[in-house]
Amino acid sequence: MTTIADSKSNAIAVASSEARPAPPTRANSIISVLRSAAGLLLAIAIVWIVFSILTDGVFVSDRNLTNLMRQTAMTAMVAIGMLVVVVQGEIDLSVGSFLSLCVTVVAMIEVSGVVGVWGTIAAALGMGILVGLWNGTWVARFGLPSFVATLGGLMLFRGLALALSGGRTITGVSDDIRFFGEAFVTGPALWAFIAVAAIISLWPLRKLGEDSQRRRTLVRAGLGFASVVLLGWATLSYRGLPMPVAITLATAAVISWMLANTVWGRHVYAVGGNRDAARSAGIPITMHLMISFVLIGVLTSVATLMLVGRLGSAPPESGLFLELNAIAAVVIGGASLYGGTGTVSGVLLGALLMQSLANGLSLLNVPTAYQNITSGIVLMLAVYIDVLSKRGGKLFSRP
Repeated sequence: MTTIADSKSNAIAVASSEARPAPPTRANSIISVLRSAAGLLLAIAIVWIVFSILTDGVFVSDRNLTNLMRQTAMTAMVAIGMLVVVVQGEIDLSVGSFLSLCVTVVAMIEVSGVVGVWGTIAAALGMGILVGLWNGTWVARFGLPSFVATLGGLMLFRGLALALSGGRTITGVSDDIRFFGEAFVTGPALWAFIAVAAIISLWPLRKLGEDSQRRRTLVRAGLGFASVVLLGWATLSYRGLPMPVAITLATAAVISWMLANTVWGRHVYAVGGNRDAARSAGIPITMHLMISFVLIGVLTSVATLMLVGRLGSAPPESGLFLELNAIAAVVIGGASLYGGTGTVSGVLLGALLMQSLANGLSLLNVPTAYQNITSGIVLMLAVYIDVLSKRGGKLFSRP
């Protein structure tokens, strides 16, 4: 006899597996490799080697790698929140404009001196919650397509930021806030951080004897441990681990664990995999969509503190194209814009690849216009690979 609980479990399983690819073919296998962590690491390695040669080794110097990690952290922080939204089949185009608004408000609070550092942090996080509720209400409650709702937010928040700042850069950020962008983790704290990261990277090996995909697990653990070794070399040979990187990696570890090991995480993938099946299973879709938009709002607020702390000011052009960079990191990292798939580790690698291209082109003094062209081409190719995976590797769609 089938119980109600069994029916719900079956519906959730159907929802979570709806977005699984078709039976493997040679084309699908190639696409799978391109979208895998190994494929991303290979692409990053090629980019690093090319830029290292073109810059006479400057690109892979410990100073530039630390710089690169700091630049990647802000995009990765927002992209982690974007992943949760995209996995559920939605999108948020307002994050760049919201970051500009939040940067402006944080700088204005700092200049006023009315509240201390904790008041500034609370104001930033509060804005993230409010903006998340705003976007979530339009999408989950009123049924507006997320593309339209957040596109309106993109224009609204950018306009508010310009109105408040008057189009001028606001300076006068305190050292307490600059801590989030300029500080380094050093000494015993850094060694402890690296040790914990190494343990996390090797943690999947604990069930190696029970795992039917041993080779995949070994490769994943090996690549993860190699990444930790590279992180340790870059940080120990320079000034330490930049605070934005430490915050981003800690956030990534928490969100990754929650997506993989909690009911909330399973429901997130189920909502994106098949919303009708998720609804039949009794999953509160409205609540999950609201949570996802609040989460990306809060993580964007954290990215705001990183940016203001690093710059020590609030430029009016802050956050320009941030939403596109975050979406690119998510898609390049293996997530599907159709929903139902994606990992935090893939997002981190996608953000690193995008920022590596930008950093290397900047070192070569390539004009910003051509950097944007490169980013656009990479994003289009990543989305095209996603589309190929959905139609069985067929290069062209039928009219």
